Amino acid sequence: MLNQMRRGASGWVAKLLLGGLAVSFVVWGIADGLRSHGSGSTVLQAGDVRVSVVEYQQAYQQGLNRLAQQLQRRPTSEQAEMFGVDQTVLAQLRAGALVDLKAEHDGIAVSDEGLITLIQREKAFQDASGRFSRDTMRAVLANAGLSEAAYLTDLRRSAVRGQLLGAVADDVVIPNAFVDALGIYNGERRTVQYAVLQPQPADSVSDPSDDDLSTYYTEHQDTYRAPEYRGFSYVALTPATMAETDKVTDEEIARYYEANRAQFTTPERRAVQQVVFPDRATADAAAQAIASGRSLADAAKQAGREVADLGTIDRAALGNATLADAAFGAQVGVPTGVVEGPFGPVILNVTAVEPEVVRPLDDVRADIRQSLARDATNARITSAYNTMSDSLQSGAPLAEAAEQAGLKVVSVPPVSREGVTQDGTKVETIPGSQQVLGAVFTGDEGNDIPPVNFDGNSYVFLAPGEVIPSRERPLDEVRARVTADWKQDEAVQMAVDRGQSLAERVRKGQSFADMAEVEGLSLQTASAVTRQSALPVLGEAGMRAAFSGPQGLVASTPAKDSGQVLVLQVSEVAPPADPAASVAQTTKTGLSQALRGDLEQSYIASLQSGVDVTYNQAVIQQAKASVR
Repeated sequence: MLNQMRRGASGWVAKLLLGGLAVSFVVWGIADGLRSHGSGSTVLQAGDVRVSVVEYQQAYQQGLNRLAQQLQRRPTSEQAEMFGVDQTVLAQLRAGALVDLKAEHDGIAVSDEGLITLIQREKAFQDASGRFSRDTMRAVLANAGLSEAAYLTDLRRSAVRGQLLGAVADDVVIPNAFVDALGIYNGERRTVQYAVLQPQPADSVSDPSDDDLSTYYTEHQDTYRAPEYRGFSYVALTPATMAETDKVTDEEIARYYEANRAQFTTPERRAVQQVVFPDRATADAAAQAIASGRSLADAAKQAGREVADLGTIDRAALGNATLADAAFGAQVGVPTGVVEGPFGPVILNVTAVEPEVVRPLDDVRADIRQSLARDATNARITSAYNTMSDSLQSGAPLAEAAEQAGLKVVSVPPVSREGVTQDGTKVETIPGSQQVLGAVFTGDEGNDIPPVNFDGNSYVFLAPGEVIPSRERPLDEVRARVTADWKQDEAVQMAVDRGQSLAERVRKGQSFADMAEVEGLSLQTASAVTRQSALPVLGEAGMRAAFSGPQGLVASTPAKDSGQVLVLQVSEVAPPADPAASVAQTTKTGLSQALRGDLEQSYIASLQSGVDVTYNQAVIQQAKASVR
């Protein structure tokens, strides 16, 4: 593939473009490219291939960015270490260095012509007409913070790696035999006859003997252990407790509306077309053709250009003040004169106008009232938080700090981690209960509890109270509960035993239909069931049992609903007519990609054999610190 790429660009085109790039090094700074890849301390070395600090910093920054997207926030250094960002980056850089070393040893390289072809094919470097644009390339690289020298170095290295790894994994696809086997597994259809056994009501089960009850209690003793209970007091600073919406006046609303009129204004939008010309002379010729009566499309076609439809946009979307002034000063259907745009001379045409729309005050009054009330509430929360914090840090108890902030203290009796009191009552009024109870039970007994923040701008200040330690409840204290649990489990076990007995009768020769009729069970049929089917009545356990053996299989298993038991028989097994058709193309593609990835990883692992890879941990730590 890359041999064809090398021949793809003619020699003189490559020389001209490389000549232009070489001149640009003077403008952009060839020293920058050398600093990015050759100078500074070495992070790791494989043979004579070295990875620089800058390369590590760039890779580590990319790793942090990926983690930030997952966490939806900037990760701390501890989180980066916990998720293994540094180890992943080092593994990637080591793999690249080993591939570079192998390519160097085998004399694999990319010619200048091949490199130019790659650059010309890069869509990001093409103008509106689909042709390579040097100005576009400059702009893209500048926005990415790359010099042309650094980009060329990276591109050449990536192309070389692509040649080497492509020879290992290119065109590798998952074998047909595997696809067929997967298709048979996924596409096999079964007809299943089944009956559902309902457990008898637990209260109809005879009471257990003292020995049975004692044994059951001992086996499940942790279930009946009394949890630890903790009491506490709190002061809540939340929008719900501190909002004063009714205090927002109409005068404040009107002032806000006038000061923020743009917020309630939909700006004028225009449907804009544009033609970008390669030079001023061509653009002027097109403008003259339009002035003589030709359409913009005809003038563009005569100049070998195309009309680009920018859609219906506002002034800001044009991103250039000169173009915006021209487009929003033009008459509908009358092309503008030649305008100097960032990518060359431009002629614009407006085909439609959507006028500016301003929402009246009465339409937005309620929204403004809520916004002002929210801002005032946030300010009150911030002020109260500062007052509470200052008071507590000076040694004041929670009640005194709350009084200084004009707030009330709420006391909560001892509760479990789930917020349940000793008599089984759930306390529903604790704000941010999950976070607050977590904080109450995380700290050591009697120690101060840090304020809890939740839902953005909500805070709860806490003070510990009475603690009732966890304890084992004696059987006599929980006898009624243990007895009820034993009966429930016994009822389920009786249904399971019955199901196994009925299944055994069918295995010994009684027909499934006769067994169901004798037992007074409703016989049901599930037809054309596959492993991918989702039959609620069978549940996961029932589906698993139905596919656990050959045609004629008889099984008994718990059903989806608690306590129910299924007795089933597989009456028909039908393999798919075309196994491969049962495998989605996306699955085949994903499996092929995974196989290619495994081959590449195995190949890279083999490259390390006999190669001494060393790491400079001191430099690595310094590089990580500089990125943070």
